[in-house]
Amino acid sequence: MRMMVVFEKGAQVRWIGHLDLMRAMQRALRRSGLPVEYSNGFHPHIRLSFASPLSVGVVGLRELMDVPLETCVEADRFAGELNAVLPDCLRVSRCLPLTDDFPSLMSLVAGADYRIRLFSGPEADRAAEAFDGFMSLAHYQANRRTKSGEAPCDIRPFVVGGSIASGEWGYDISLRTLQTAAGALKPSLWLQCLREYAQAGEEKALLYRCAILSRQSDGTFVAMEDLAHAL
Repeated sequence: MRMMVVFEKGAQVRWIGHLDLMRAMQRALRRSGLPVEYSNGFHPHIRLSFASPLSVGVVGLRELMDVPLETCVEADRFAGELNAVLPDCLRVSRCLPLTDDFPSLMSLVAGADYRIRLFSGPEADRAAEAFDGFMSLAHYQANRRTKSGEAPCDIRPFVVGGSIASGEWGYDISLRTLQTAAGALKPSLWLQCLREYAQAGEEKALLYRCAILSRQSDGTFVAMEDLAHAL
């Protein structure tokens, strides 16, 4: 049996990297006393995995990890006992039991929904004014960081759609991106490109990943935890 864990990585820990997040979750699982499965060998460790590592600096509202279990545990009990040993900045919101033959979460990732909050200021106004024009472009070349270094890349095919709305704090941009064999687009790079296009300087912004997406059999996108629930 496996447990899909939906959790929030709060703003206080958005600068913590993926490896540190993994260690924090492993420590919490050990402290919880839940019947998690360990690897074999001289240095056993909890065999957990994540759907998609979150970029440093981004708040994760519905992050996903996969925890193998030695025995069955009710989802509500799992969430409660794990929350009891997690800090407030890491909170489990939902758990879903998975069968052992359910595909790996990473193999199901098809995209992500982001929200970018631009706080009020002249640079944010300039970026907001340029949003529609930027989104109407067929191509936009940028340098994207890869494992082998920086490489030129057309970022436009990674963006499925987006919208912008104003509020008392400034602007909220909703962005849907694809993840393909060629990789994924970081929201920070997209925002950097928007600012370049708008000739706007940097101003305070907060980035959120709102959902990790999978594709349904008809090709439409759905939050991965909803796909797992439907299956």
